[in-house]
Amino acid sequence: MNTFEERYFPLKRAFLRRSKRYSPCRIPQAVHCRKRGDLLTLFKLVIPAAAPECRGKKIAFVSDWHWHASPRQQRLLAEFKAAMSEFNADILLLGGDLCDDAEYLDRLPELLAGLSSTSPEVYAVNGNWETGKRWLDKDFFRRAYAGHQIKLLSNESIISGSFRITGLPDISSLDFKNLPALPESDGKMDILLAHSPDGVIAIDHKNFLQGISLAFCGHTHGGQIRIPGIGAVYCPSFYRCKFAGGIFARKDSDFKMIVSRGIGEHKHTFRLFCPPEAVMVEFI
Repeated sequence: MNTFEERYFPLKRAFLRRSKRYSPCRIPQAVHCRKRGDLLTLFKLVIPAAAPECRGKKIAFVSDWHWHASPRQQRLLAEFKAAMSEFNADILLLGGDLCDDAEYLDRLPELLAGLSSTSPEVYAVNGNWETGKRWLDKDFFRRAYAGHQIKLLSNESIISGSFRITGLPDISSLDFKNLPALPESDGKMDILLAHSPDGVIAIDHKNFLQGISLAFCGHTHGGQIRIPGIGAVYCPSFYRCKFAGGIFARKDSDFKMIVSRGIGEHKHTFRLFCPPEAVMVEFI
C-alpha cells in the first residue's frame, strides 16, 4: 500500500457518504454537438451568472489530453483550436493529465503552445498523472506551464475579472488537503478547478463549498467505453461510474459540478461510444 492509500482509503467510507449529496442535473440550455467528420464533441452550456459582471463571459474547459502526439491527437488539437476561435472564450481551464507517458514529455511544448494560443487567460491544475511522477522536479510542470503563459493553481486562488478561480491539487497528491473556507467573494463568481470529482467531494465539508457556484473536473474519461442505454462500464473513481460525466447538483445549494469526459485516451487504449469532449460555458 502506498502513501496515498494509507492516508485516504480509510476515509473512503466518509467520502461515500458525502457523494450522496450529489445527483445528476439537467440544464435545458446544455447540448452536445459535433460537426460532420470531426473527432471532437463540444459540450455547450448556458448557465446563469452568480455575479452580474459575469454575464456574457465565456469559459472553456478541457482535461485529460494524455498527449502522445499521434496524428489523431494532432487533429484533435486542430479541431479544438478551431472551436475556440469560434467560441472566443475569455478563460481556458485545463484539468490535468497532460501526457500519456514520460517518453512524451519533450512533446509537451507542442500541446501547451497550441492551448495557450486559444485564450487570453489559461489556468491549470495537475492530475494524477503529473502527481504520480514524483521522480520529476516538484516544479517541473509549473515551469512547463509558465513557459507558455499558463498559470498552474495548487491550493491557491486567482482573481480574473469577475471570477475567482481556485485550483486544487489532485486527491492523489501529498499536497492535497482541505482548504480553509474562502473569504467573502466581494461580488466575484467563485469557480473551483479540480482534476477529479473525487477531490471535489473529499473537500465538501465544513461549508468549504459554500459560495462556490461551479466546479470543473475530469479524470473519468466518461468511462472511455460506454454501452448505449447502459452507460460507462468502468471509471477510476471511489464512486465507480456515478460521476462518469455530466452535470451534478449538490442538494440544498446552488453548487454544480461539471465532469468532462475528457479529450484524450491512453496510447494503447481506445474510446467506444464516448467521443473526446471539450466543455464550453457561456454565462447569462
